Amino acid sequence: MPSSAAPASPPSDAAALRQAAAGALAQRFPVRWLEEHAVLPLAQSSTDAHVAVGAPPSPQVRDAVARVLRVPITWVTVPSSELRAALHAAPRTSPERDAQVTSDGRSAADDALTGDHVARVDDLRAAASREPVVQLVNAMLAEAVRTGASDIHVESRADGVHVRMRRDGVLHDVQTLGADFRAAVLSRLKVLAGLDIAERRLPQDGRARIRVGARELDLRVSTLPALHGEGIVLRLLDASVDGTPRSLDTLGMDAALRDGLRALLQRQSGLLLVTGPTGSGKTTTLYAALSERATPDVKTVTVEDPVEYRLDGVTQLPVNLRAGFGFPQALRAMLRHDPDVILVGEMRDSETAEIAVRAALTGHLVLSTVHTTDAVGALTRLRDMGVPAYLLAATLQGVLAQRLVRRSCAACAAPRAPDAADLALFAPQAPPAQVLAGAGCTRCSDTGFAGRIAIAELVRMDDALRDALVRGASTSTLRTMARDAGSGSLRADGQRAVRDGLTTGAEVLRVLGEAESEIAPTSTPHA
Repeated sequence: MPSSAAPASPPSDAAALRQAAAGALAQRFPVRWLEEHAVLPLAQSSTDAHVAVGAPPSPQVRDAVARVLRVPITWVTVPSSELRAALHAAPRTSPERDAQVTSDGRSAADDALTGDHVARVDDLRAAASREPVVQLVNAMLAEAVRTGASDIHVESRADGVHVRMRRDGVLHDVQTLGADFRAAVLSRLKVLAGLDIAERRLPQDGRARIRVGARELDLRVSTLPALHGEGIVLRLLDASVDGTPRSLDTLGMDAALRDGLRALLQRQSGLLLVTGPTGSGKTTTLYAALSERATPDVKTVTVEDPVEYRLDGVTQLPVNLRAGFGFPQALRAMLRHDPDVILVGEMRDSETAEIAVRAALTGHLVLSTVHTTDAVGALTRLRDMGVPAYLLAATLQGVLAQRLVRRSCAACAAPRAPDAADLALFAPQAPPAQVLAGAGCTRCSDTGFAGRIAIAELVRMDDALRDALVRGASTSTLRTMARDAGSGSLRADGQRAVRDGLTTGAEVLRVLGEAESEIAPTSTPHA
């Protein structure tokens, strides 16, 4: 409890500072926190307190001390060297502190200072609405938009809050915030996404729509409880200036492959799949393809989780699992609306896959995605999910597998001799005499890359592949047949991108990995 005596006068010598550092008032704070911020409480009464600082304290330090002492603060400036010497000599533990240590090794003072334990939700909301916190979060979002980041990762660690941004598929450290920012920043992000700011033990997911400058963004926000506190990931979804997806011509695909994909899109029925791992641009490619079929004379319906792009003239259905409206229910409902083209965001289970395949069998063109490493893997994946092989053989028209590789920065790219990674990518063939690579500049933040392009392989089903699929042929057999038919490979398309000066061998190998880059021979061109 605060003492009723008046606060003592500011100390006049180092001995008085050492005495204050060993006193009961200072022991209400973790010594490591006092040392980090060069702060030392001197005395407190029921009406005010004196606190020594080596330099003017930040607003966050002022708020943190006020949360613990709960009285107006008089800040006293003292020599930093004497202050730090006194704190260095202060006792590390005391019976009072030991009694406040919780089962996870944190003290009540730790929680008060970092804001990790706030008794009232109103306190969290107040912290989230403070002007410095609002400006910090706004600046974070503006920086992500300015640099073209796709994700913002706000991670709680022992030394504070680390902010990282994913640009062109690669995470970059942006800034580290003190631990006293943790509760306020996390609460601000939760408020934006409509999440429960008092819930820190369970994961949460939410969405928000914000405007940064002239651009409107959709944010997908996900929280995750971790050892040192919650982490939050924000995914930024920005279609384009006019709110429509990109076209196939802007994805950087090989021209022959793009023409083959367009030919499949003109069919009136059947199943067309895009496959690849998370973050490989499947949805962007699907919407670019869909935009070419979504003409006024075509009824187009999509079911997604969530809807990532908006298309005029297209009926778009977001799934709502809490309400019992998942992919199977949405597919059954949309089929009663007589669509011509159907987009299913992802085939996650056997029920969704079988309904989509049967829809393709009954005269609809169905576009969807599957998570597999290459195009042929999608055939066996759907078969393993329980889709009858004869139905799959009758409906599947083609599978596009793709990855996203960083594009060499046009502002600083210059010719150079092939390096070890280029030699490894092209082996056993000879690489081109020269490749283009970025040296790093202000436009690409000294990475040598700006933007991304797709490398891809396209398997178009023919009678031989359909017969082998029905017979239950293995993945390796189907893959060999597809290569012989001219499907190409991800590695071959990566080589094409390097030859065209679009990226580097090291980048292609980074994205594909050793196993995937060796799936198939590299000499087969796209048909």
